[in-house]
Amino acid sequence: MDEEHQLKEPTCGDCKAFYKEARDENGVIRGLCMKRRELGEIPAGLEYCAHFSVRESRKSLVRPVVVKPVSSRKSPRSATVFDGPVRATLETPVVGDTEGEISVDRDGLKQVLRELLEEETLYGYPEMAAKWHGGTMILKPENDENQPKEVELDAFFHKIVMIRDRLRVLEAKLNMSDSLSDQEKVDMQSYISKCYGTLTTFNVLFRDKENHFRSK
Repeated sequence: MDEEHQLKEPTCGDCKAFYKEARDENGVIRGLCMKRRELGEIPAGLEYCAHFSVRESRKSLVRPVVVKPVSSRKSPRSATVFDGPVRATLETPVVGDTEGEISVDRDGLKQVLRELLEEETLYGYPEMAAKWHGGTMILKPENDENQPKEVELDAFFHKIVMIRDRLRVLEAKLNMSDSLSDQEKVDMQSYISKCYGTLTTFNVLFRDKENHFRSK
């Protein structure tokens, strides 16, 4: 058996987009996917998908995989073809007979709705500027006797984007609220606008200007 086939199959934990959060009560590493945030917290051992891009530190440990890049805008019913197990999504849909009854549980329905919202660009997944990939943010205390803290910029950017998405959700719920007066909505919207204004400091991390924070 050649060396390539002795390597293990890659998983989400081997992907650049996976960020470890913690271990659960069973000792399983769990984290978040920067490319598929609608999945929520997932185990590191999950089968890789069409967004897979192996970490530099894992290239010598896992079997090489060639995936077809996922386009930002895709035609209906088009499936991404890649060398590996397929996880059904809007971008890699199940192809076959769809006639007859289809049952889905509550979590499955929520997943479909999340992906539909993504498709309609309510949330969107902005890209970080290329120059920051693999970079590190260092928090250095004034006292040299104290240990500095290093934070991966990819993970930091992911958290900034999550704050942005949650502010958007809050803003949408505020606008749809029937229990608040127009004046109360205006007052609360002003606080959200100030939050956006404060976050403009981090615009330098975004690749595209249309994803920048803007005070309104």
